[in-house]
Amino acid sequence: MDSPRISPKIISPNSVVQSKREPKTILRILSCRAMDSAIATSLPDSPCMSKEHGSSSPDSDGEVIGLLRNVRKNRDRTRRMSCDNVSGQIFENSSLIQSDEGRESCISLPTSEKLTPRSRPRKDFVCPITGKLLNDPVTLETGETYEREAIQEWIKRGNTTCPITRQPLSADSLPKTNYVLKRLITYWKEQHPEFAQEFSYSETPRNSSTRETSLVSNPRRTFYSYGRNSTECHTQQRSKRFVRTAVSTSPTSEISQATIETIVNGLKPYISCLCTSENLEEREAAVSAVAKLWKDSKGDPAVLTFLSKPTFVNGIVEILSASVNRDALKTSIYILSELTFLDESVGEILTSVDYDFDCLAALLKNGLAEAVVLIYQLRPAFAQLSAHNFIPSLVQLIQSKSEDLDDLHFAIEPKDAAIAVLEQILTGGDENSQSVSAFAVIRANGIPALVKCLDRVEGRWSIVSILLCCMRADRSYRNFIASTVEPSPVLELFLSGNDNVRGLCIDFLSELVHLSRRTTCNQILQIIKEGGAFSTMHTFLVYLQMAPMKHKPSLATLLLQLDLLAEPRKMSIYREEAVEALIEALHRKEFSNSQMMALDALGSLSARRTSSGDLYMETWLLKIAGFDQPYNALMKPEKLTKNENDLAETNLAESMEDEERAESSWEKRVAFVLCNHEKGSIFKALQECFKSNSLETAKSCLVISTWLIYMLSVLPDTGVKSAARESLLEELINVLQSSRNMEDKILSTLALRTFVSDPAALEALGKYAKCIYRTLRKLKRSSPVVTDVLKSLMKMSSVNATELWNCTEVVEVDSCVNGKLLSLLHLEGRVISSHSDGTIKVWDAGKRVLRLIQEVREHTKAVTCLYIPSSGDKLYSGSLDKTIRVWAIKPEEIRCIQVHDVKEAVYELAANDKVACFVSQGPGVKVYSWSDVPKHINFNRTVKCLAMTGDILYCGASGYSIQEVDLSKFTSTTFYSGTRKMLGKQSIYSLHVQDGLLFAGGSAVDGTAGKVFCHTSKAVTGSFPTGFDILRISVNGDFIFTATRSGTIEVWLRERVTRVASIEVGGGGHTRVTCLASDMDGGMLYAGTSDGKIQAWALD
Repeated sequence: MDSPRISPKIISPNSVVQSKREPKTILRILSCRAMDSAIATSLPDSPCMSKEHGSSSPDSDGEVIGLLRNVRKNRDRTRRMSCDNVSGQIFENSSLIQSDEGRESCISLPTSEKLTPRSRPRKDFVCPITGKLLNDPVTLETGETYEREAIQEWIKRGNTTCPITRQPLSADSLPKTNYVLKRLITYWKEQHPEFAQEFSYSETPRNSSTRETSLVSNPRRTFYSYGRNSTECHTQQRSKRFVRTAVSTSPTSEISQATIETIVNGLKPYISCLCTSENLEEREAAVSAVAKLWKDSKGDPAVLTFLSKPTFVNGIVEILSASVNRDALKTSIYILSELTFLDESVGEILTSVDYDFDCLAALLKNGLAEAVVLIYQLRPAFAQLSAHNFIPSLVQLIQSKSEDLDDLHFAIEPKDAAIAVLEQILTGGDENSQSVSAFAVIRANGIPALVKCLDRVEGRWSIVSILLCCMRADRSYRNFIASTVEPSPVLELFLSGNDNVRGLCIDFLSELVHLSRRTTCNQILQIIKEGGAFSTMHTFLVYLQMAPMKHKPSLATLLLQLDLLAEPRKMSIYREEAVEALIEALHRKEFSNSQMMALDALGSLSARRTSSGDLYMETWLLKIAGFDQPYNALMKPEKLTKNENDLAETNLAESMEDEERAESSWEKRVAFVLCNHEKGSIFKALQECFKSNSLETAKSCLVISTWLIYMLSVLPDTGVKSAARESLLEELINVLQSSRNMEDKILSTLALRTFVSDPAALEALGKYAKCIYRTLRKLKRSSPVVTDVLKSLMKMSSVNATELWNCTEVVEVDSCVNGKLLSLLHLEGRVISSHSDGTIKVWDAGKRVLRLIQEVREHTKAVTCLYIPSSGDKLYSGSLDKTIRVWAIKPEEIRCIQVHDVKEAVYELAANDKVACFVSQGPGVKVYSWSDVPKHINFNRTVKCLAMTGDILYCGASGYSIQEVDLSKFTSTTFYSGTRKMLGKQSIYSLHVQDGLLFAGGSAVDGTAGKVFCHTSKAVTGSFPTGFDILRISVNGDFIFTATRSGTIEVWLRERVTRVASIEVGGGGHTRVTCLASDMDGGMLYAGTSDGKIQAWALD
């Protein structure tokens, strides 16, 4: 709104605010006839006012049609179903039932004595060509609606333009019947059967075009605004209201000129007293007398001119500054309010000449409620309002009961003015100041009083705006507002308002259903659906087709939620139009703001919300992908909140189960409807959003796309996966390759995992295997779903695994002073090695280097073997000194905690908390139960290697066999027995158990040196076709590494057991690989050699 100029007493000359203020427009007193003329020729802002009513003059048809064409051209209505034509019927009734206390009244003047505005058919119901009621209406691309037969005849005659707008018609065929409009016409016929027959078979009534504009008769038009962006509209509406008040009280026909002269003469001594008397009581009495004479004059222009002089105004101001008499203060405020109402120049005097705004502020804070009326009328700037901390006083005024103002009838009630000023404070300034102001209202306990005031028609607009600001500032307060507010007043406001008001109502209703509990959201949605005098869903549908683009996404999601309260039907016009509106907004790539609003609206459909109502869809998707950290961090305070509420909830577990079912059911409904609309057209729209230059838009698009694609994996297959793949596969690959954000890459991988179950999608994904393989390997440690994608890719025969392999030697450490390197283990960023001189070393393997951090030598002879169980808390070492030592693994060191003398040299070892199994000289294996003597399990085979899983021990032995020992029963069976060759000494030299598979390597027999078994079924799942004996095996998530007798390490693709590469170990032909180790993430490979060196390779 225009801000008044302020006295130098209030704001210093250096004030930036003062220097930027604009002069106000002075209202003039108009006669009744002049005002009627002005109103009749103005085009109202509200859609219901601009579309629904007619001009009182039949000669204005051409001008009116031209005005309407300009309105249509300035609005985006390319996809409406005759929305401009239909909306009037729904919103017309609302305008006829509005009270005098603040709603807009849109009343048309009747054009005949027979028909009233409620009974006469809307012009939009009548075909412009035939002049009869529409029977089969079709809406052209220009937005005009005609009878199908009539427009067909028009086109057959060679016409290629719209009969009304004269715009060219590009469509080859006519669109479908406008069923929304047809249904409204049918409804009108049922309500007015006596007129329906007349208009169906006779010419259109004369002056039918008079509904194009309206003579608005509205003695008290609402004066509230929605947000600081509508300040100009606010000022204009308030000014119009003031003028109309003046017009309605114009006294020229009631009071004679003689009477007016008598009143003016009677005022002179009192005005003289106010200006010259030093006696405060005399001046207070003069104010009371002036007020009485003013009321007797009924606002006569001559009296107004006499009282609007600066000398009188300044005299009244002095009363406000000096008096403590409450009645005198009220009366002074009343006079100034009346004068300001009718002559804006008085307001300029008050704000520019000897007037201190602090005086009014002090009066309001001291409890003079009427002061807020004048404060509101003076249109102070936000800076002035915020400087005085008005919120507690305004809230207190709103909470108080309306007082009897005696015979002083202010133009607006103080409570209404307080609400308007409070809204200006909450919607002014930046986001931070708005949040601070909203919290102040909440602290003052103003919400309950504001909710009660929703029943009042006057100020309802501002109340909704204030409540919306409070919900957005403190989202935890949304639950309280949602539980106390009745949607009916908001729906009534929606029906009667313009675009700004309707946008406010949609935002407010949308916020009400942003709750953490889906069951509660559905209950509120049901109340909204059943509330209001008209069908809420149909009302929303009609407005959706005519609403500005900035309101469409929120309105569409609200309409969609109302439709989804019931199980999705095969066909629903509400659902179809809502989804189509969202998709249309997503396609508007030239307007990133439109795309962002649509993406936010789609995200709001999710059932995943915190207790404060904030969405956590992204963290939930990351949790599904196995990346739990963001989710756990978010849910920690949520769990604390729930624990605090547990005392009040006796059936919490049952309630949470119901809530989980409701959330799951809701998400499936929403995703099913969105994905299956027009065979997955939403994915094509999301593809446009991925190409946006806005990083925020692209990120939101990734989250929504991942959610919808993931939901496809849990929904029935309806064939839309292919549409999703064709539209989004390349975009997801691009995110995986180019994004620097790990969360983005994980989301992209989660979406890709849905595609791998589809052979066609997997084949398409295989084309990108080479370019995404390295990125996926780096992500493996963060998300398990990456492993699923990698496995699927590696299983594909079309993927050349050799192209994917790459390794680089990064370090070589020489420990030859300790002799041969006999064993290597990798554990959580550390490498542990054992040597032939009895030394055990611990190396820091971080940053792809080996840094010695500990060296111990407690064994007296060679440490032949090291073993770490799956628990990873202990290290076991076996030595030729006939002992087994148990080591505690600490972050900074290993420490020996037990020494067991087993009386025999230990060559191979496997152990757990119950037993230690080791190989010594002779056949079979020894089982040592830690507290007892070793038991010998003999199966007449020389054991070369051991592997343990649970209570099962696998022994690789001579004769190319694998023995299985049940440690709970101390019995052995043959797991595998290979083919024995004559004069051959074939053996199994290395075993490794991982992920339910047993990997075995040994002597090369018939071109095969090892096999892969499923250890539960004993089935062979793969083999190692090589002519070299395999002495050692190491396995990670992607590859199998086998060390051969020739000193070469062969690399095999784990999924297909296909050889992809070989690594030559340095040291010459006499160097033998004695041990292998790799990290489970697949990033590094370590090899120990017979010459005492450790070599490391980075697997890129």
